[in-house]
Amino acid sequence: MIKNKFDFDIPTYVITSQELEELINHSPEWWGKDNKEVYDNIIFIIPPTTYNEVFNTIGSPNEYEKVQEYKNNIFWSFDLKNYRKSNWWSKTASTEISSSITIRTANTMKKY
Repeated sequence: MIKNKFDFDIPTYVITSQELEELINHSPEWWGKDNKEVYDNIIFIIPPTTYNEVFNTIGSPNEYEKVQEYKNNIFWSFDLKNYRKSNWWSKTASTEISSSITIRTANTMKKY
């Protein structure tokens, strides 16, 4: 619709409120705990890209971050004090995978 209306081809990700609720209900125990020292996110993967493609592009998380996949979405948290040392922080924006994902904070997602 965006391409047809505005002649602008941009990747989009649409999720229903039921799908979002299911996703939040399956968050890992360490995610979204309002810990001010940790930054919690969800990485939404825009099809046809897959979790494996994202993971293989970015690589394994290091000791400053955690990731867990659920239905081709990724719960991702990192230590705020050491965010620049996290493996995923810079690579989510600087690799070719950046156009295939969109990232939202836990606080944003909990407002649905």
